[in-house]
Amino acid sequence: MSGETSLRTGIWLFPDTAASTFVAHAAHCEAAGIDDLWVGDEGPGRDPFALLAAAAAVTTRLRLAVGVTNPYLRHPAITAVAAMTVHELSEGRGVLGLGPGGDVALAPLGIERRAPLSECRRAVRVIRAVCRGEPTDGYVPPAHAFTAPDLPLFIGARGERFNRFASEAADGVFVAGVAPSLFDELVGWARSVRPISIALYISACFDDEDVERSRPLLIHAFLNGPETLRARAGLEAAALREASTALAAGEDGLARGLMTDERLDHVLVRGTPVEVGRVLAGHARRIRPESVGFALLAQDMGRAIDGAAEAFKVLNSEVAA
Repeated sequence: MSGETSLRTGIWLFPDTAASTFVAHAAHCEAAGIDDLWVGDEGPGRDPFALLAAAAAVTTRLRLAVGVTNPYLRHPAITAVAAMTVHELSEGRGVLGLGPGGDVALAPLGIERRAPLSECRRAVRVIRAVCRGEPTDGYVPPAHAFTAPDLPLFIGARGERFNRFASEAADGVFVAGVAPSLFDELVGWARSVRPISIALYISACFDDEDVERSRPLLIHAFLNGPETLRARAGLEAAALREASTALAAGEDGLARGLMTDERLDHVLVRGTPVEVGRVLAGHARRIRPESVGFALLAQDMGRAIDGAAEAFKVLNSEVAA
């Protein structure tokens, strides 16, 4: 990658803090020189589109991305216009990420995830039609419709069929919440039809206290991951489900016991910003994504954002070498 421009860098946040705090984090990211901010959609939690609309008002350069919503919580046309509104408010900095949805977002609403690939195919078709102002099955543009044909559409999922679909129909894939050992296979699927954009994100901690605080929560990376990942770590899905149920009830003992250091290293990069930046650089040199970033697991997010900015300097220095 010698001679190329620096990679885009980003942070992936969950909407688990006050809206005003999230907006402050967005401003902090831009001031730290970070390029992209992704926010998850947790269903009956803080609305990601509202958060990004507020972030648009305090930033001028930061790309604002939903990573990711799903086809069940809203009609795809409403998802499209929400993302298009962020795109308009930010003067072209919006990104819409779509995926199959998970228990965190859907279970509180009693929504069963049925035919997720078919539903995402339908959603992408409708979203594209809305963005372009074109009719399609199930959508007729109203007279007052506005359009955003340049709104990027990414797919965020872990499986082969979804990533091959992304290669066929999306502008990019958002690779996050995935064990680094699975990166190459997943990116291969995403590049199997067309050379779409790759946004590659790893879970990271810069502080030992944050590692221990996050340890039980990371069982979900195994529970939601493929069987091959569980097999490599010697974990059974039934044990993970039992631990997840206990964790939801406020008991983290089972989950903490399952997440040994060896298993933790499958799904989390931990160390100083320099050490973590070098790990990310290794993945970037091998995979050659268009953007890279971190899902930061931290109590002091402001400090973690500064650590990420330091790691990104190391990343770009090593990738350009």
